[in-house]
Amino acid sequence: MEIKRLVFPGEDDGYLKKIIEKSEKGVAMQCGSVTLTKGQLLPFKRLDFHEVSYLISGKLKVSTKDGNEKLMNKGDLIYLNKEEIRKTETLEDSKILFFLFNDI
Repeated sequence: MEIKRLVFPGEDDGYLKKIIEKSEKGVAMQCGSVTLTKGQLLPFKRLDFHEVSYLISGKLKVSTKDGNEKLMNKGDLIYLNKEEIRKTETLEDSKILFFLFNDI
């Protein structure tokens, strides 16, 4: 068992802060936080992990290359399959808690 405090990146940390990173019994998992400012764009990318993210505050537009588009508001969860190529547009200053997981 391990307890970690939820922290967000500071001005010198960039936009992402890893909180927990574990590999056990064939599964790799990461948990972290992200701070995005209004107007910031994360361009299309594909991750090597499945992702579940919780929008703590703010508003985002998440789009996939296949044309799927979702608006996220404070309190929303999103699941993205590792095969989905996605981009994120920041509509309001936002704080996100994310979980990444994959078989190893």
